[in-house]
Amino acid sequence: MFKTKLINLQIKTFYVIICMCFKGGNIVYLVDEWSIIKPLISENIHANLNTIGRMKSSKEIQIYVDSLKTPKGFVLKDGYWVIPYSKDENLIKTMLDNIELPNEVGFCGIHRKTADFVIENLKNYELDWHEECDLFYLPQRLYLKYNSSTELSSLQESDVDIVNHYYTYKDEDSRNYLLDCIRNRPSSKLTDSNGNPISWALVREDYSLGVMYTISEHRKKGLAKIVTSDLVHKTIKNGTIPYLHIRSENTASKNLAKEMDFVFWDEILWFGLKKLQRKEE
Repeated sequence: MFKTKLINLQIKTFYVIICMCFKGGNIVYLVDEWSIIKPLISENIHANLNTIGRMKSSKEIQIYVDSLKTPKGFVLKDGYWVIPYSKDENLIKTMLDNIELPNEVGFCGIHRKTADFVIENLKNYELDWHEECDLFYLPQRLYLKYNSSTELSSLQESDVDIVNHYYTYKDEDSRNYLLDCIRNRPSSKLTDSNGNPISWALVREDYSLGVMYTISEHRKKGLAKIVTSDLVHKTIKNGTIPYLHIRSENTASKNLAKEMDFVFWDEILWFGLKKLQRKEE
């Protein structure tokens, strides 16, 4: 039987790294321990799955809160990416206004309602790009369905070039990105008689299941379901909640998710903002 925790949060001593005072006397605190936002994560676990994942995988994250005693919101920064969370949308705006954001900033897997609010209210930025997705997750009551005594092989570093070749978002940085995923998180693959990958999936840096692909001549054989089932098994064994970000127009992947008993949570948005250039007077 699997023994998993919805959130693996260790209560640690809390320290303040930086206290920043900005417009209108608003204060935003940069903290070096994330146990302080445990209650916020717990109040909406599915909205915060990507936050949990990035905290688990990245050593470079920064966490900002509005209060050191009982924060009502937080902003996570992970390089280019930002994740704001609060039930109070005005607090989200206040915190983002008082945190130094780069000229180009990305927001990853944000609940659609929050995303629309951010886009409309960050007045110094304009929308640069966006991708609409749906979030699906596997309920814990179904975990035993994916218990297995056998596992498929994992992707190896030597597989990265073929995975990158078929990767939807292939660019100059994608090979290194996929290599990091292969090295540091679970993956699953099926191979042909020569040992070449023909169907695969892996866990991304936010611990969502993704990069699922079956080479065209091997499709309609149920391989994607086999690979995904195996990766779900490994994810549960690893102590994390299996979830997916699926592009809204990707009907095939959404149907596969439903067939595997994943549950639709809500619409989310990945998007990038670009700072408006001031006109010279």
